Amino acid sequence: MAIISPNTIKVICPVCNKPIQETWINQHLDSNCETLAPNASFKKEASGKSKNEDAGFNFFTLKTLKRKNASESLGEGNIIEINEKSNKKNSESKNVLVTKSPKRLKQDKLGALTPLAARVRPTTLDDFIGQEQLIGPQGILRTLMEQDKIPSMILWAPCGCGKTTLARIIAKMTKSIFKEYSGVASGEMLNHKTDGAADMKKAFEEAKNEQRLTGRRTILFLDEIHRFNKAQQDLFLPYVESGTVTLIGATTENPSFKINSALLSRCKMFTLNKLSTEEVITILKRAINDLRGNKDENETGVQETEDMKKDEAEGVSDEALEFLAVMSDGDARTALNALEMAWHGCRGREITKEDIKNVLQKSHLQYDKDGEEHYNIISALHKSMRGRLFNCRYWLLLASLYWLGRMLIGGEDPLYIARRLVRFASEDVGLADNTALNLAVATYQACAFIGMPECEVNLAHCVVYLAETAKSVRVYRAYNRVKHAVNTEYAYPVPLHLRNAPTSLMKDLGYSKGYKYNPNYEGEVDQDYFPSEMKTRVFLNDDASTKGKQTSASGMQEGRALVNESRISKISQTNKTISESIAWKNPFELRQEEFIDIDMIDD
Repeated sequence: MAIISPNTIKVICPVCNKPIQETWINQHLDSNCETLAPNASFKKEASGKSKNEDAGFNFFTLKTLKRKNASESLGEGNIIEINEKSNKKNSESKNVLVTKSPKRLKQDKLGALTPLAARVRPTTLDDFIGQEQLIGPQGILRTLMEQDKIPSMILWAPCGCGKTTLARIIAKMTKSIFKEYSGVASGEMLNHKTDGAADMKKAFEEAKNEQRLTGRRTILFLDEIHRFNKAQQDLFLPYVESGTVTLIGATTENPSFKINSALLSRCKMFTLNKLSTEEVITILKRAINDLRGNKDENETGVQETEDMKKDEAEGVSDEALEFLAVMSDGDARTALNALEMAWHGCRGREITKEDIKNVLQKSHLQYDKDGEEHYNIISALHKSMRGRLFNCRYWLLLASLYWLGRMLIGGEDPLYIARRLVRFASEDVGLADNTALNLAVATYQACAFIGMPECEVNLAHCVVYLAETAKSVRVYRAYNRVKHAVNTEYAYPVPLHLRNAPTSLMKDLGYSKGYKYNPNYEGEVDQDYFPSEMKTRVFLNDDASTKGKQTSASGMQEGRALVNESRISKISQTNKTISESIAWKNPFELRQEEFIDIDMIDD
């Protein structure tokens, strides 16, 4: 068999399409296709090889080529087209590396396509901001992590507080296998026989095998665990109880309502607080450093030039930074996303408060029509209207309007609020002001007729009236006593004289006998309307509580007088709508002049 020397085998250059000796192809490509023959050092090195080495080299090389591509053949001039596609790909790859700009290299390093919130996500406890009560120097969760004694747990917190980040840090510190699932994908499944449940069972089996073979634990992180239905949650019980997996569930909903009691009893509950304004500012400052590229060159691999910075902002004003932190309402993810948008939208200048307003459009409120805040805020509205602080009554009006605005701007159904006002008119106002119920019903009808946003003023009208008027709970308490008696005591029969007697048989049995028809008598009629056994029972108190009506009225007048004396000179003449006040101001810095003008507190 004839042995072909490597110096006689030629391949087609994938760049210039010229025939080049196989042993020279790399040098040819490195020279950008300018060198067709090897240099002297290359020739000397090549000529120093023995024939046996050449023969052995070609024997295995040709054999390998035949295995890789059966269509390869030796044609005229001993030209072999081998791996053209591969060589072309390698050549293009080299060209890309050569022509990449420093900015492109930096973007590759930092993952420019990754959102800012993901890029600055902490990876250690020391970098984690907030939740000092849990992961501070004396925090219980930090102690458990350092001792590698992580129990199954439920992390309950609003959005953007670090639930997912904390779970990943726990897995990293404990060197456990970490598997992450989202309840968003599984929450719509109807039963545990679906593919989602099958994935869970597979994860449990893998965790069991891993624990048996290597002794490593598996941390199963379930984001939005409240979206798993009851049947799906039951799947976790035996594996959590046996310790096969360490379950970490994250939820924004009240676990008492959304998680099976059996599963909840097997998990430790940790409540994460909403991030404070100062903590959000700290997170934003760290993110600004990332956006500026102020990292060690060894970490980023390249320094940013002045030309690269022209398409980005120069910085963020302190006013804009604080405003963004306040408006994000403790949600770090919302703040970071808004910062990233403003950074790339304000080219070559400093980001101002107005820029942040344009990005946010409105404040980010932690409100869910079906979640925890829904019930928290309606409770706050109800209690604010019920309050009786005579000397500073107007503060109750402010609070009532504020909570109303929080609900409406958060997207609450106005009819739901109107229904609660109708209930309030009878439960808390009651007999002290019988016109309150009429106004509440009219408010409900107005909301149904005209809808949002026009009906918001109708709701504000009703809320202020109910908060100002006198209160009486006589009817509410009386009916509660009646319900308790009916549910817990013997059901006494109706007295015969109060029963109807439509038939002769009933009349013969004594039904309606002895009943005194009141219109036939003048004045009072001595007649029993209660079972004889309950004559001493009192459900509705006497009229003593109506004295509170006069007391409340006088108290309101006194409160208004104090307001007029001490505050009226400070009240702004400019009326601002509730929506503007809620949307762009710190809730803890709201002032009365932004809600109620002089006419409202001055009769």
